[in-house]
Amino acid sequence: MYKQLASETDSIQGDKVAHKRRIPKLASILAVSASALTAFPSWAARDFTPQPGTWVISDEVDGKPGRGFAIDVQGNTFFMQVFGYEKNGDATFYAASGQLEGDTVTAPLMRYQGGRSFGSEPRDAQEDKSMGDVTLSFRNGLQGTIQLPGEPAKDIERFVFTAPDAAYYQTEQWKTSTRRARWFGLNAQGQVEKSWFAMLKTSPTEPMRLTLSDDQTSETLECSLATPSDSIRCVAANAADAGQAPVVKEAQFRLLGAQVAGAISLQAEGAAPLQLLGINTRADYPYRGVAFTGCCANGLESFMPGTFGYAQRPAYQPSNGIWVMEDELTGKPGRGVSLDVQGGKMVMQVFAYRADGQPTFAMGVGDFAPDPELKDVSSARFSVQQFRGGRSVGGAAASGELVRDEGEVVVQVSGLSGGYGMPAGSLAEAMVQFPGESGKRMRRLPLQPWQTLEDQFFGEWYFPGLSYAGRPLTVTLNRREGEFVTNDDGSVRCQFNTQMLRGECQWPTATGTSGSSGPIELQDAFAISNSYVRLRDRHGNLTGLGDVPLN
Repeated sequence: MYKQLASETDSIQGDKVAHKRRIPKLASILAVSASALTAFPSWAARDFTPQPGTWVISDEVDGKPGRGFAIDVQGNTFFMQVFGYEKNGDATFYAASGQLEGDTVTAPLMRYQGGRSFGSEPRDAQEDKSMGDVTLSFRNGLQGTIQLPGEPAKDIERFVFTAPDAAYYQTEQWKTSTRRARWFGLNAQGQVEKSWFAMLKTSPTEPMRLTLSDDQTSETLECSLATPSDSIRCVAANAADAGQAPVVKEAQFRLLGAQVAGAISLQAEGAAPLQLLGINTRADYPYRGVAFTGCCANGLESFMPGTFGYAQRPAYQPSNGIWVMEDELTGKPGRGVSLDVQGGKMVMQVFAYRADGQPTFAMGVGDFAPDPELKDVSSARFSVQQFRGGRSVGGAAASGELVRDEGEVVVQVSGLSGGYGMPAGSLAEAMVQFPGESGKRMRRLPLQPWQTLEDQFFGEWYFPGLSYAGRPLTVTLNRREGEFVTNDDGSVRCQFNTQMLRGECQWPTATGTSGSSGPIELQDAFAISNSYVRLRDRHGNLTGLGDVPLN
């Protein structure tokens, strides 16, 4: 499997030579996070959020097994799993957690021992020792630096394995697809100047086209996929309404899982470029099985749970980041999982222990697609593998090598019914079956105390269909009045049902009457709703990726 992966995405192996990390005390992490909500109000807000998933050291990507990081940032809370090697070559993992001060975090890099191995009885691990402090600084949501104990600072980057020459871009899903997203154009002050529904159509016989629509205009741009980067460049072609002048001159962007990042140039003379913050919602592509005809003869890639039409085969995209098994959340160190789904591939690192209690990691990669047997379920099956011989913390450069297969892992995600014992309607919950074990539930690890209305709903939100002073309307919810969350002056009042993750907001209209937004629905604590989008978290950090490289 490892060789097969290399042929499709050479760099994926080099970086992702899995690192197995054990999740430290969950209660401690949440306690630190909770105190940070009020203890550091003077911290400068970031204009990006690091994207959760697999990160690598830039100069260690050589197509061979190496070391890397599973990074997750929620608000100002940072959590990292490191997969690497001991000085004797054994695979191992470490963990670090702390609070970001602006774009930088320093935390002890901890080693653990004594926990659960594949197929073993339940065992709690314990802290072994600190390897020393690790410091990370981020430039944007995809790049930064890391200084591991005993090493100089090095550049790191989000590991993106859907490059233009990857097999993903040669598939029918990419060559004949319609991809939908919500786009926002931000000015230099981080304010939303424009918002659009974006639709990107690819075809093997026609040019790639981007349609941008708002309440007043709809325009089409013709696009090309740049190589060797994964950047898409689109230039104005025509307006859907012949009497409507186009607004956008050019857009250059990257599709990065559930997010879109890039820059937009407007037609207006002297208009400054806008930073793009985009949220992918779904992609439709030709069904690969039995030939159907009519309106619904297609498959689907969805970044949100939902109900889809007859004959559609949804590939529900799980929330990338750090996951934990529900029955192993004991408040003590345990096993952890990093999930990273890009372009029809799932990469997993499992951070666990050997039979003798020493920390280790295993890594696997496989196709992620609609389950061939279960309706409304997406799944992946692949073997997880052990490695040894790579670089240790503070050690000399070295490449690892494959040792053995540990067995097959099965991951299943349900975006709708919750049948077959699956969690219902959440892309942050799944079923997993490890080698020698029965299936169990797992979920993405919340790093912040999501129990309160403040944590779930404070921040700056975009409300569709409304504008103020010519700009799309955004509202910063930052106060609580009983069961309501409001803005500073109380003119916008939102009431939420935290069990259903559903809310409704009201605000005064120009005539003094009360206007209603309709329901805000959040499928889980990590998903962004289709219409009402949180642009900044409660700390003021932008939820997008910021100024990322496009070339």
